[in-house]
Amino acid sequence: MANNGSRFFLVSAVGILAGSPLAHAQTRLFPSAEPFEYPLGASRSSGVTGRLISERRLESLFGAEREADVSIGENVPVLALSRSPRPSFLGLTIRVLGRFSLDDPKTALISNDWVVGVHGVVDRGPWRVVGELYHESSHLGDEYAERFSSVGVRRLDWTREVASVWVRRSIGPVALHLVTSYNLVDQFRLPRGALGFGVDYRSGRGVVRPVAGVYAESVQYGGWKVTTTARGGVEFQGAQGKVALGLVYLNGLSQQRQFFRRQSRYYGFELRFDF
Repeated sequence: MANNGSRFFLVSAVGILAGSPLAHAQTRLFPSAEPFEYPLGASRSSGVTGRLISERRLESLFGAEREADVSIGENVPVLALSRSPRPSFLGLTIRVLGRFSLDDPKTALISNDWVVGVHGVVDRGPWRVVGELYHESSHLGDEYAERFSSVGVRRLDWTREVASVWVRRSIGPVALHLVTSYNLVDQFRLPRGALGFGVDYRSGRGVVRPVAGVYAESVQYGGWKVTTTARGGVEFQGAQGKVALGLVYLNGLSQQRQFFRRQSRYYGFELRFDF
């Protein structure tokens, strides 16, 4: 599975560089463009993010307990297609998320999920449109699988290639997000569609900014039931990036792909470094 993810990453990166008009003077590598970001309230996040959460609804076999999420990832602009202040560009999506039990140190890692892909961004005034193609895979923690092997716990072969389109409309400090996605390749042959909608709020442009976001996602394989996630807190904007403190909430389908059919509900605290 890791080989498949690595192969997809290499092919995607080579495709960007080989298929782009590098010979033209209007293009630039690694531009200082505004990176593609997911809605503020979405469960995905950029940078280095740590969360301490209180799990309140059965997801893994641990049930309700204290857990931690650790995520590392960025959406990196790679190739600008013009030299305008807000150029259209191509970029890479790279992200890994691990979930850990805090109440059972002998079975700390529950699962980890990997995302790698490419995206293209077009800015037109207050509108931003993003097309994204990514590979997603999921792995079960070895100790977790061994502990619960007697009740039939096995790693799921969760492997998907997903195409999505994100549309953002900025209105002052508020941003509206709409997303639709479709699974091009799915090992389980599940129903493939998904829809999402988010609202973000960022106050002003100062060094310290209150932020809040709510995101609702509905997936076809879950019978179009809505999963709601939210984040609120304070961002500290520095010369080298952002540091954020806040509260997080999720209610709906599990975001751990090893437990994709399970219901989950948690709330917690988040610390995020986004450079």
